[in-house]
Amino acid sequence: MKVVGLLLLCFFLVKCTRLSEKKAQIGKAVDVSYAKHFKIVQHEHYAVLSIMQPETGKVEREYALVKKADKSFAPAGMDQIEVPVKRMAVLSTTHIGMLDAIDALDCVKGATDKNFIANKKVLQGIEKGEIVGFSDETSIVPEQLLENEISLVVYSGFGKGFPNEEKLKQLDVLVMANYDWREEHPLGKAEWIKVFGFLTGKEKQAMAYFSAVEKTYNDTKKKLQNIKDRPEVLVGSLIGESWFAPAGESYMAQLLRDAGADYLYKDLKGTGSCERTLEQVFKDQQTTKVWINAGAVSLPDLLKQQQKYGLFTSVKEGKVYCYTHNSNYFWEMGAANPHWVLSDLATICGQPNGNKLHFYKQLER
Repeated sequence: MKVVGLLLLCFFLVKCTRLSEKKAQIGKAVDVSYAKHFKIVQHEHYAVLSIMQPETGKVEREYALVKKADKSFAPAGMDQIEVPVKRMAVLSTTHIGMLDAIDALDCVKGATDKNFIANKKVLQGIEKGEIVGFSDETSIVPEQLLENEISLVVYSGFGKGFPNEEKLKQLDVLVMANYDWREEHPLGKAEWIKVFGFLTGKEKQAMAYFSAVEKTYNDTKKKLQNIKDRPEVLVGSLIGESWFAPAGESYMAQLLRDAGADYLYKDLKGTGSCERTLEQVFKDQQTTKVWINAGAVSLPDLLKQQQKYGLFTSVKEGKVYCYTHNSNYFWEMGAANPHWVLSDLATICGQPNGNKLHFYKQLER
């Protein structure tokens, strides 16, 4: 009987261990409500970050985010990122904005070209030699990363391999594609702040920050959704010989819709840009009274680019708006703060918003 009892006890312990292991393998999915291109699953001793390929929706790469003391628990064969990351390089200014939002800029030891950066702390770090400046991925010298003890490089993914990735991995430097720029919903783009929260050990701050942004954005949207008087807006500008405007399923088209604007190309399929000639735009929207994202810092600057712009009613009445006077700040902070962009657009459209402009400015004569 003792032997039978001992065998039953062993069987029970083994079964409990396997159930425990299975439970640990399953983990708990972190709430990701808007972003389509990443997933995070929290396990007992580590988290798994999955980066999704935008074109296919399939997992492009997975990382085990694990503390130094828990490395033995991480899945075998998966790239491991020791968290919190203390020294990383970020090759997009939107990454700087998100890290700043959760007070995690101290980990930035490598950054994109300083000519595109607005953050004073990062610029000072570059000037002092505390942060290495890179123009783009191709300008990164592996030895530079090693000398500055950078363990992770976050870059804007384009579905292609990172230069010298294998060599970097041999030097214990991992690279991570960030697809926030491919998100179609403004809150989806902002939700990538959760990735930076998990990388820097500031998960709670990131979750709280996003929740506050989400609430403010949706509250503003709700106030405007039943407004009947939706002013028509002209959006975009000439680049070369073509006029580029956001397609109907794009990030900007969603913002315009939520801001109470009537956007001419709102039903046009596509998540990127649509291309038109100046003649087509003039025919469609010569009398439109509001022009957004004109790509100029003043009306004289706008007319210098193209004299025919002066025929638009929006230009004649001076109702032209853009963020170009401080574009670095817009691109750096806009992704993490879509509620500010929404507020700006609602104000520009004359909706009952009552807020001052955060990013945009009315072009002066």
